[in-house]
Amino acid sequence: MVDFDLLLVGFGNVARQFARLLLDRSVRLRGDFGISWRVAGIATRRHGTAFNAHGIDLVHALALADRGMPLGSLSQPDGGRTLAADATGLDLIRHATGESRARRLQQLVVIETTLLDIERGQPAVDHVMAALRGGAHVVSANKGPIAFAYRELSAVASVARRRFLFEGAVMDGIPVFNLVRHTLPVVDILGFRGVVNATTNYILTAMESGRRFEQALGEMQAAGIAEADPSYDVDGWDAAAKTAALMNVLMRASVTPQTIARTGIGAVTLEHVQDAMRRGKRIRLVATAERVGGVPVGRVAPIEVEAGDIMAGLTGLQNVLVLNTDMLGEIGIHQLDGGLNQTAYALLSDLVEIARSVNQSSV
Repeated sequence: MVDFDLLLVGFGNVARQFARLLLDRSVRLRGDFGISWRVAGIATRRHGTAFNAHGIDLVHALALADRGMPLGSLSQPDGGRTLAADATGLDLIRHATGESRARRLQQLVVIETTLLDIERGQPAVDHVMAALRGGAHVVSANKGPIAFAYRELSAVASVARRRFLFEGAVMDGIPVFNLVRHTLPVVDILGFRGVVNATTNYILTAMESGRRFEQALGEMQAAGIAEADPSYDVDGWDAAAKTAALMNVLMRASVTPQTIARTGIGAVTLEHVQDAMRRGKRIRLVATAERVGGVPVGRVAPIEVEAGDIMAGLTGLQNVLVLNTDMLGEIGIHQLDGGLNQTAYALLSDLVEIARSVNQSSV
């Protein structure tokens, strides 16, 4: 049995859906994978911070957050100390990792789901670094840490003998990183192409049916799928961050979103979309990466794709990533349905992966 103490750093749509999955699949996690868990802390910018070494009532926490109420009432003094209700995520991590060392606990896991910062990846990078250095495993759905600091964070994780996993950072719950890590040994990823931003794909395919740009974007915002700052989607920043993350992990690059050539879909009109359709083409926001003179180069831009291309058939929230490999040619990963539940599932699957690692190391 693996006993996890979880810290939820960020408690927005994805983290709350992850919390619901934890509650829903608790019996199966214990029975099939030998996982027991409790949430020891939650830090969120909107609802404050709570820490309880004996476990937070997650049902109560969800009810409070769903009503927009603060979480501070869930805290319990720990050895005479109480974490302030306005403490940051970094404060929570430092407090909990300190307690973990004092009590010789081994399986503290930080679940990092804060908002993407496109300038430096902060504070998520600091959250991950502090957690790993404090002896915690990390699971993240945030693109920032791997888009800005993957090599550094991986090195720290290796020294600390802790796992840093991020399957939900690029294609929701579709196993991109795990696919390469576990099933493509000694295969080199030469490059890739694909549609990796669900919001822009939804907008473009909505425009193909005659709907206006603003209407489709509003629907994505209402569903909680668009980035908190929708310009990150529209201007291609989210896709650029995902491109950088994929390049850093799969192609051993050292790039950031700022080094990705980027053009968003803001200038794409209904007339552009429907004119392309009349000519048998489709406009998609496509992320590409390849080696030019041995140097990895990434690009994000709306392009016209031929009707027979796999990307032309994408509708709504569907995504696709085509990996160009040295030994297996092209491998396509096609997501037919994406959203909050899929991203939350990626967090859960990474937690199971950590439990497997713990069990293997104890054999």
